[in-house]
Amino acid sequence: MYSFQLINIINDNAQYFDEIEIYYIIPIMLIVIPVVYLLRLKLFDRVVHGIDMRKLDEELKKYEVEDDDFSK
Repeated sequence: MYSFQLINIINDNAQYFDEIEIYYIIPIMLIVIPVVYLLRLKLFDRVVHGIDMRKLDEELKKYEVEDDDFSK
């Protein structure tokens, strides 16, 4: 968002600064916000809570295999 404002300040030909750039920012933010949130979630779980998702996946696979063996 700041980059759009900086470009508009440098560009003297632009008459309306904040009216059009919101249409460019919304699609970009629809991509950036979820990616940043997922990265933050993974780092927060690993560093603060000590949760390793690979270990959880391995444990779930182990239970699935045991469940398949039990059902036969």
